[in-house]
Amino acid sequence: MTTIILLLVMGITLILSSNIFARFASSQNTPFGRANAKHPNATSMGPAVTGSIMIIAAILGIFGVFEPQ
Repeated sequence: MTTIILLLVMGITLILSSNIFARFASSQNTPFGRANAKHPNATSMGPAVTGSIMIIAAILGIFGVFEPQ
C-alpha cells in the first residue's frame, strides 16, 4: 500500500512541478525543457507523461492488477 501511495504522490508532484516551473522559466534552460522567446512557457512533456504513467500504475495497483495470482 505504501508503494501505491508513493506512486500516486510522485506522479502528481511530477505533473505539478513541470507546470509550476514553467511559470518561472522565461528565458533560461530548465530541467524540464528549453524555454524560448516564442513559447516562454514551453516545457518538455517528459515529466507530465511520466507522472501520468505513475498515477495510472497507482490506480491499477489499488485494484490489485499487479498482485500475483
